[in-house]
Amino acid sequence: MAVKAYKGILWAFVFLISGVIFGVIPTYLIVRYWVWLNQITIDGQIVYTFALFALFLWFVTLLLTLIYLAAMVRSVLQRKNEEGLGIPKGVKYFGLATDLIIIAFVVIWYLLFDEIAFFSMSPP
Repeated sequence: MAVKAYKGILWAFVFLISGVIFGVIPTYLIVRYWVWLNQITIDGQIVYTFALFALFLWFVTLLLTLIYLAAMVRSVLQRKNEEGLGIPKGVKYFGLATDLIIIAFVVIWYLLFDEIAFFSMSPP
């Protein structure tokens, strides 16, 4: 019984990391690149398609953030449930896989370039 409680807390921590990753990194990038995206021109005409696409992707990542924050709360509340946490396996393992991939990318980027990935990027 105690193992399931710890399992719920550990999944809540994974979901918290997923929510922070899906919330902070895209928000930082959209704020940083917004002016540059609105200044892209083709044949003298301003093209807003890139800015609208970036805005759409940002909304999708904010939706993912809300999903993972709700999963975090649910895994804490249902941690002692005998039937499991009630969270689909796809949500669990997608969150875990993306956490591992993004954290590995950030660590490798830092070791190679001595900069923090995503946050050291600047518009051209």
